[in-house]
Amino acid sequence: MYPTFITHPQITQAIQSEHAGWLVFLSWVVALTTVYASIVMSERSRTTFSAGYRRLGWIGGGVMMGLGIWSLHITGMLAYQFPFPVHHRLGLTLTALIPATLAGGVAQYAMSRPSAPVWQQAIAGCLFSLGIIIVHYVGFLAIDMPATLYLATIPTILASIATLVLGAATLAAFHDARQLPTFKGFNIGLIFIGVMMAAVMCGIHYLYMHAVYFLPLIEGVNPELFSDNDALLAAIVAVVSTLLALGALTSVLVERKQQSSIKILQDTQHRLEEVLDSMHDGVILLDKRARVVMCNHSFESLTGLCLADLQNRSLLRLSSVLRIDHQRGDILRSLRQSGVWAGDVEVRAIQGHRLPARLSINQVLAGDGDSGGDATTYPASSYNTSGHNVASYNAASYYVATLSDTTAHHDAQRRLHYQAHHDALTDLPNRIALCERIQSLQLSSGDSGRHVMLLLVDIDNFKGINGSLGQATGDRLLRALAARLKPWARHARDLARFSSNEFALLYEGLSADVEKAEVQARTKASSVLNALNGDYSIAGERHTCRVSGGFLTFRGSQWSSEELLKYAGLALLGGKSEGTQRPCAFVPDMVERMNSRLRLERQLQDAIQSEQLRLYLQAQVDDSGTLLGAEALVRWEHPEHGLIAPSAFIEVAEDTGQIVELGSWVLRQACHTLAEWQRHPGRRQWQLSVNVSMREFQRQDFIDTIRQTLETSGAPPTHLTLELTESLMLGDNYPVIDVLTQLRAIGVRLSIDDFGTGYSSLSHLKSLPLDVLKIDSTFVRDLGDDPNTAPIVETIITLARTLGLDVIAEGVETPQQKQRLIELGCQRFQGYLFSAPLPVDEFVARFEADDIARTPPPSSTGTNTLR
Repeated sequence: MYPTFITHPQITQAIQSEHAGWLVFLSWVVALTTVYASIVMSERSRTTFSAGYRRLGWIGGGVMMGLGIWSLHITGMLAYQFPFPVHHRLGLTLTALIPATLAGGVAQYAMSRPSAPVWQQAIAGCLFSLGIIIVHYVGFLAIDMPATLYLATIPTILASIATLVLGAATLAAFHDARQLPTFKGFNIGLIFIGVMMAAVMCGIHYLYMHAVYFLPLIEGVNPELFSDNDALLAAIVAVVSTLLALGALTSVLVERKQQSSIKILQDTQHRLEEVLDSMHDGVILLDKRARVVMCNHSFESLTGLCLADLQNRSLLRLSSVLRIDHQRGDILRSLRQSGVWAGDVEVRAIQGHRLPARLSINQVLAGDGDSGGDATTYPASSYNTSGHNVASYNAASYYVATLSDTTAHHDAQRRLHYQAHHDALTDLPNRIALCERIQSLQLSSGDSGRHVMLLLVDIDNFKGINGSLGQATGDRLLRALAARLKPWARHARDLARFSSNEFALLYEGLSADVEKAEVQARTKASSVLNALNGDYSIAGERHTCRVSGGFLTFRGSQWSSEELLKYAGLALLGGKSEGTQRPCAFVPDMVERMNSRLRLERQLQDAIQSEQLRLYLQAQVDDSGTLLGAEALVRWEHPEHGLIAPSAFIEVAEDTGQIVELGSWVLRQACHTLAEWQRHPGRRQWQLSVNVSMREFQRQDFIDTIRQTLETSGAPPTHLTLELTESLMLGDNYPVIDVLTQLRAIGVRLSIDDFGTGYSSLSHLKSLPLDVLKIDSTFVRDLGDDPNTAPIVETIITLARTLGLDVIAEGVETPQQKQRLIELGCQRFQGYLFSAPLPVDEFVARFEADDIARTPPPSSTGTNTLR
């Protein structure tokens, strides 16, 4: 001790001593290990979710640090080499554990609160240092010695100030030091703080011991009196120091193991982040309160928000980017009940664009399956460089949410919906969309009381146009018709392509009065039909199109959409049957007529299968009355209604396709009749003409059917004439010519039926391998009334002779018509003037009995088989 710092008058008698070096080092090691162990316990308690675990860690760390302070003081006192015998009172020495533990507890509490301001941390450091000073003085009071203890005033004050400042600085810097990196499993910052706190603890003791001096008493003290207590105290200190050293060592080993686990967890987290960032879908990790813990780059790209903007915010409250406000209740209910929710949401990105998405939230339970327990978390070192807490959700339930951009899916769905509701050819709404629109107008008209018109329009003879001019031309005509209809639709959904060549137009807002609405609808429908009928320019050529229409008015839901379409279809059929291109309004009687037609269809099918059909023949003769042959006709012998003429069922057969079966039946019967005639010399030269419909002619097996029927029946092909309509010849020449050429190769004769009603040109006729032209009955009927008819007939006859074709006139009913035809050059005839259609047996009996049949040149024609 420097003499200048000693002020006691007995300065010359003052005694000071020194410390044993190895015990000083031991005390510092005890202080360092206990402080570091306490800091580790503080870190564990600070990061746990359980309040009970936090309090337990705080108390345990405080007790361990208190024991370290107390052990350091006692070890330091034992290390001091007194020049006289001393005695440590056991009770008072143990009492020093109280301020030591309190000081350790204050330090633990400060270290466990990283959010506390710096001034609070500094005050805690001062209280920590003050507690150590109290331990020091209590320890002095517990010493019995043959001397009086004095303190040097100035050194004592300086030591106190230095101790307080150092303690305050150490705790104030603690939380900043925690952020320092680790080295081989040890946190450098925590070791630095441990060294500093150990320095504070040692500094207080040894600085104060250098400020102490003793004045010996005159009377001595017997040292043996207190030897037992000193030995016991030394044993206690040794045991406590050993326990503290073992505890500190264990804590350090656990810390290293923990740091290793954290490193593994961080590596796993890094790999997890790489996997998540490689995913196309957005992925969000949520804590048990649905707050965002982390997300991948895809989620940031979809929402326009970075992780810093999302962390600790509830996913269910991100209304600025996720439109799920109206679904929040369902989400919470579903997560509570099953832990799973998925649904469609709208993403409103920060950049301003919106997109549809699919949000899926799944609960992930802890390994022990207990989602209600507290989570164990890790210290600050468990936060990676991205700021993600890699362990805060380790032991409790949490949620994983995925956000998938469904724009492509929605676009595909919209395309499929559009394709399902629109016609590919005209891009108009189709039947499905039309029914939906009708249902919508039914509701609105029921509320407003105003009527709506439903108009159906149809291209007359579209099948013939499509078949003769080709499907490509038919498609162009449909698109042109749709273009003319569009201006009449108030709304895009009010116009639809209903079927192949039928279009539907809706017109709302008609009068609430039924009669006025009917008049308004008829006027509107007439205007539409006037706009549709006329010439169309298709691929540079002009085509005349005739369009029929039928309409009805409705209001409310009295009829279903399908019934409305059915009734409008009946009105359309009425308009087509009138042939005036004026709109036909629906009347209830049409339903009964349609039902009758349906019954007729079913009965006709039964007639074909149950042999109710009968073959009739109408004679074909020359100008001298010689029988050349006959045209094969069909009659229906109905079991209830008797004999039914072809005009009552041929149209139905054409529309339903039954004409194919009907035509096949006529062909078979005609061939069997020809084969039968070959066994009778008087009938061998008779010819038979059979009509062929367009449906039959366009079948791929048509030629094989003709060949097989002839072979099966044994009929001579040269005696069979096939009559084809003129419109069939107007299509693509080469397929028609190819089929006709193959028929001629079989040996059958070919005739154009109803010649003059179509638009055949000379180039068409020259290219077709024909044998006969058949003058239509309309020209024959008008010979005596229309002066323009005779030149037409004469032209047809001249044309046929020029091409080397035979000519036959059908529908001859009077001698005057026959005579006029002879004058114009026609020599072959068919009609009621010569014979009505007769059953085969009656036909044979009549003409054989009259001995009319002679041997004519092989030439025969006939009228429409199915008329």
